[in-house]
Amino acid sequence: MTVTHSAKRLDTPRRSLGRLILALAAIALTTRFAVLIVFWPVWIWHSGHIQDDWNKLAINWIQSGTFGFTATEPTVQRGPMFPLFEIPLYLIFGENYACWSICLLLFDGFTSVLLLLLGRRLWGTRAAFLAALFHAVYLPVIYYTALINQFTTVLPFVILWFYLISSWDLRMSRKPHYAALGLVGGVLILNKVVYLPVVIGSIAALLWSRRKEHDAWIALKHSALVLLIAGAVVAPWTYRNYVVTNGAFIPVQSLFWEAIWQKFIMLDLNAREGWNRPPGRTLEYFLARQRQLMESLGDDRTEHLRGPQRELYHERAFQQQVLEWLTQNPTAYARNIASNVWYFWVGAENSTKTLLMAAMQIPLLAAFLLGLFLATRYRKVYTLRLGLILILILWAEYSAVFGWGRYSLDTVPVLALIFGTGVDAWMSHNESRIATAA
Repeated sequence: MTVTHSAKRLDTPRRSLGRLILALAAIALTTRFAVLIVFWPVWIWHSGHIQDDWNKLAINWIQSGTFGFTATEPTVQRGPMFPLFEIPLYLIFGENYACWSICLLLFDGFTSVLLLLLGRRLWGTRAAFLAALFHAVYLPVIYYTALINQFTTVLPFVILWFYLISSWDLRMSRKPHYAALGLVGGVLILNKVVYLPVVIGSIAALLWSRRKEHDAWIALKHSALVLLIAGAVVAPWTYRNYVVTNGAFIPVQSLFWEAIWQKFIMLDLNAREGWNRPPGRTLEYFLARQRQLMESLGDDRTEHLRGPQRELYHERAFQQQVLEWLTQNPTAYARNIASNVWYFWVGAENSTKTLLMAAMQIPLLAAFLLGLFLATRYRKVYTLRLGLILILILWAEYSAVFGWGRYSLDTVPVLALIFGTGVDAWMSHNESRIATAA
């Protein structure tokens, strides 16, 4: 069945579509509030602390006009999009983080509906509904959303990006929305700098697929427009970073060598103390080793550095030590990469959390692989190729730096659509076979 045939199922009556949306919303909200209640006693935000201090960025931005972890020192270690989303939550609810968590869970429920509404335009209503159900019950997404985590606000833009670029790739739109694609690409990059290679790589893959077609030159010009608009979206933040660092070029955030350094340190901790350690021990060890590194440099200038200058100084120190380790033991980095390849999907702070993550992830990842197999078997995988490009680029980036199970959650909308499309193709094949036999 062709993409065009699949798209014809858009003729679903409005009332039937409304029922699907209501059913989906009921499942999504029930699952999310069940997780919220089951884990209610252990949410870290009860103590007023948010993982990675994302709340401090929003609060300081409002109270002092400083985008930083303190009211007086800006930072270049984070992008601005999630704090911008947190600002209304702070203005409405203050530091009542239970309300923040509930709002994010509701927002993520809307993401499931968005997946249905956009997905049906390219892959058909049934495929999109299956994909939306996949996302609606994806337990790691729900858990980390309730924890108040950045990726929650990334997912709708991943859906938009995948929909818009696939619509262009499959020629399913008479007027491809190049401006919208550029805007969404820019917002993705402002969320996380890891999306810079995703945007460029996806465009490059599309151009490569059209290199021998009659409109290759037109596609090249449109690609340049997309990248120009994405760059224009990111440029004001890059300029802000240039100003607060007194001249450093940082497109979005500076956190790179520290992440690679932390991976080396984490494996060292595993070797010293084992994997079954108490929560918080990993962070405690990171901070202790960081203090040890800075003291070993014997440079008292760090006491006078503030904000971005101190962060960049630390980043250079991490780079120096990582390069020394690579020179002394090149195979160590290869072991890091090998570890990150699977850590990206199920890894967490200790063995208990990793086993919990694996228990939640593996059944759903198996469903994705089944969908990928079925999509390949029934010749639908080409409609999903740019989604596979997105997954592979993110996987490769985090494998090279620091794989962590929650980082893979950005790929869930694409995993969902691959699952839905594959199962839908199998069901359509069986329906066609039965109709032919009758």
